[in-house]
Amino acid sequence: MKRSLSLGLILFVVNAFAGLGEDFRDLKNSGSNYEIVGTVCEEVTRLRFQEEFPAPKYGIVRGIEYGDGSRTIGELDVVVFDNSTNRVYQIAEIKCWKNNESAIQKAQSQIQRFNRTLQSGRSIKFKALYSKNQFRRENFLQNPKIVTIAPAGSKAAGFDRELEYSLTELMQLRDMMIKCQASGQCSTSGH
Repeated sequence: MKRSLSLGLILFVVNAFAGLGEDFRDLKNSGSNYEIVGTVCEEVTRLRFQEEFPAPKYGIVRGIEYGDGSRTIGELDVVVFDNSTNRVYQIAEIKCWKNNESAIQKAQSQIQRFNRTLQSGRSIKFKALYSKNQFRRENFLQNPKIVTIAPAGSKAAGFDRELEYSLTELMQLRDMMIKCQASGQCSTSGH
């Protein structure tokens, strides 16, 4: 019994690191700024969404600021849209925090702020931070699904979805990316 439990634990750890290794390879040329802690969770979410919402039908953008033209009101972490219509299909609010209860409260607050802004009738400007994609209010008006996502174990606090990695594993991936960028072996375009 003890031996099979140890073997199971070893296989779990090996599979987790194999997944981290694959994601590391997929993110090597992202050019994202991993000094910002949440970037790693957003980038892993983007990878999972690429599997779930494949190109060329869908496009996935990380980091869309929205505001009233004079100030930024908020940011959408990851957005999935239909490439043929530019209609936003899904929005993900992602948190990479130690305290999942505080994180879900913050995520829900940010979702409410976005919905209030969208429904206000005020002029809204959207700016994709890391791509040339352009969005307008009309792209968001067909009730896109909004999901909250956090590291493994976060559903218990109320998140809709979990990444397959713990916060510790995600921080290991972040460290790997920072070291790789510092050594010049990974892209650093500042995203």
